[in-house]
Amino acid sequence: MKSTIDLLSTLKLRLNWGQNGSTASLGNYLYDNVISSTGSYPFGNSLSYNYGYLPSSTGNDQLKWETSEQTDLGFDSYFLNNRLSLSFDYYTKKTKDLIVTGITPSTIVGNTASPVNAGDITNKGVEIELGWQDHISDFRYSIRGNIATLKNKVTYLHQTLDAIDGTTFHTYGAITRFKKGQPAWYFYGYKFTGIDSKTGDPTFEDTYKDGTITDKDKTYIGKGIPDFTYGITLTAAWKGLDFIVFGTGSKGNDIYSCLDRADYMVNKLTEFTADRWTSSHTNGTRPRAGANDMSKYFTSSASVYDGSYFKIKQIQLGYSLPASLLKKICISNLRIYGSLEDFFTFTKYKGFDPEVTGVGSALGVDKGSYPTSKKVVCGISITF
Repeated sequence: MKSTIDLLSTLKLRLNWGQNGSTASLGNYLYDNVISSTGSYPFGNSLSYNYGYLPSSTGNDQLKWETSEQTDLGFDSYFLNNRLSLSFDYYTKKTKDLIVTGITPSTIVGNTASPVNAGDITNKGVEIELGWQDHISDFRYSIRGNIATLKNKVTYLHQTLDAIDGTTFHTYGAITRFKKGQPAWYFYGYKFTGIDSKTGDPTFEDTYKDGTITDKDKTYIGKGIPDFTYGITLTAAWKGLDFIVFGTGSKGNDIYSCLDRADYMVNKLTEFTADRWTSSHTNGTRPRAGANDMSKYFTSSASVYDGSYFKIKQIQLGYSLPASLLKKICISNLRIYGSLEDFFTFTKYKGFDPEVTGVGSALGVDKGSYPTSKKVVCGISITF
């Protein structure tokens, strides 16, 4: 690239394909028949007892590996004598034969159904990373940003199933679902339409159009998977001083807040009681105290919030003592530093921390996990 180094320094094209098998969601021997004791029983007129045994799980000798197949097309490039860098990737990932547990078989035989290969998922998106680095005399600096988009969709579900229920909320049932044509483990519930100005009770959309609000009216109300995630890193250095700022965030994801429920009467967030309906405030946006249909309200879109956020994960300042000074005490490097970690979060979410939510079928579900702690770190790094 000598003839173009001032403009284009490096160009690398990439094409990758691969498959990975996984049984991570599969517990020990769940694919096999399991025989368990049913207890002891008196035998005849004697005082002797016999013990009974029966299959406690059905077994599944046709269970296969869960397979992820990914294709990636991209390039890495450097411009302006390596000062400007750009990487680009387009990827498509297909997860086939997804292993799912907890499915009730169509024929009830009095025991637990074993896992089955019940679905396929497709993930598509692009990943872009852009960076700039340069120096002005002794002052060096760089800025690097990245963004990754994600479009997730269930493309296949076992023919015997309409949907698979995921994580549950208290005694209200499943609040996430796995269904063909939807994002994996989307939020499932009622569509909250507002507060009845006369009664203060919550109202919901009759999606089934039968004149009543029942389980049939539950529908898509959000997703825990973001449309895209992003990050930015800033660095600077001047003589012995060095400085770094690193931040990350997401956009387009929702959070299902399980922090409000009927049996929790104290220590509620102000968000859940502010602007509550009263006889003198009939245009309130929250139900009255003791309202009807609160179990539907807790499992509705009223519990779903915008989970987008940007968090400054680290701000660090350091100083390395001059090598000429350290040489006299037989030390090759000594650096003193101080750091603020997870100190600043920018989000509309009213819960404790938009970054602390569940995984798998509980992705985006906030059940009150302890928030990420803010940390002040000071240290000394010594190399002899």
